Amino acid sequence: MNYYALLKGRARALLMDFSSLAVIIIAVAVSIYISKYSGNENARGIIIEIVNEDKGMLGSRLIEILSLEETFKYNVTTYDEAIKEVAGNKAQGIIEIVPDFSEKIGRGEYESLVHITVMADSYDMTTFTEMVINDVIKVWSEKLVEKRIGEIDGVGQDDLTEFREQIKDVWNRESLLDVESVMGKEEKTEEEENYFGIRWYAVLSMFYLCISGTWMCNYSSTGLLRRVSGQGGNIASLFIFQSLPGIVISFLGFIPVIITSGHPDPVNVFISFGIYICSSAAIALIICCISGKFSNLVLISPVSTMVVSLFSGLLCELPDWARLWDITSVIIPGHWLYNAIFEKRFFLGSILVLAGWFMIGICISWIFSKKKNH
Repeated sequence: MNYYALLKGRARALLMDFSSLAVIIIAVAVSIYISKYSGNENARGIIIEIVNEDKGMLGSRLIEILSLEETFKYNVTTYDEAIKEVAGNKAQGIIEIVPDFSEKIGRGEYESLVHITVMADSYDMTTFTEMVINDVIKVWSEKLVEKRIGEIDGVGQDDLTEFREQIKDVWNRESLLDVESVMGKEEKTEEEENYFGIRWYAVLSMFYLCISGTWMCNYSSTGLLRRVSGQGGNIASLFIFQSLPGIVISFLGFIPVIITSGHPDPVNVFISFGIYICSSAAIALIICCISGKFSNLVLISPVSTMVVSLFSGLLCELPDWARLWDITSVIIPGHWLYNAIFEKRFFLGSILVLAGWFMIGICISWIFSKKKNH
């Protein structure tokens, strides 16, 4: 059996078949878009809505000082719009400046000057609350000093203007409070960077390998599987040579995906993806053998791909109640690719999983060939 000739024929067919190439092209495009979209979401930062109900001038002064803070992005809006933005998860907090803010500051009062609504219990939002308090103190101290300066004989409007300019320069340079916080071990890298572009490409690549085995469902007299079996060919070897061009195409498509993902360790992820895609080919062999018919393969391929990808953590983060799957998913290739993406140990585990699925694939294909021969 000339497997090399079959390999060349399969490679030529894949390159000439646009519908087959379209699957991997779409996978690359979707994955790159997801990577860019996720990057834009992370770069957007935390958005805070400001509702200024103050009837005086100091509310605007507080907004001016808040705008100097670069950690957060602020939008001045109405209360109803602020609630709508927070409810739609487009903003993470609300600062409501009370109507008598200027009046209270003028009297030297410091209670109930602003109302803060925080929609996330996190380090960032704790820092945000401290920063708002800090900036309110700035406005309060400004007004207090101005009041005391105004009581000094011989001090005119020019002196007050000069003081305001000097104090603006101070607020631009440093904060009134220096808050230093230390994050605990619960803060995980994957919560900050999800790399969904890489993860979704892996899912779509596995589906591509599964659905490209449709030739195994054609067992007619003219079908490739019957002709090869009749000449004493091995189904597992046949599938390997037939799927190898698809594996190579998946590799090539992964290059722009990993480049655009911005991952800090692309080499390890690329190696892990290579092991993953070979393991996926072994799983595809099993799925094709079990399917038997084309209609079954079309149904089983997407369902199987989604299930194993979901419980390996590639599609989305597993909830707390599903941590059992996080442990048992070590038998799934996607588990080890997920580890590599988030810079955990993956090599030995992924190699063992590849060997395991490859042996299972050979056994299933052998049983499949015996069944067909009978």
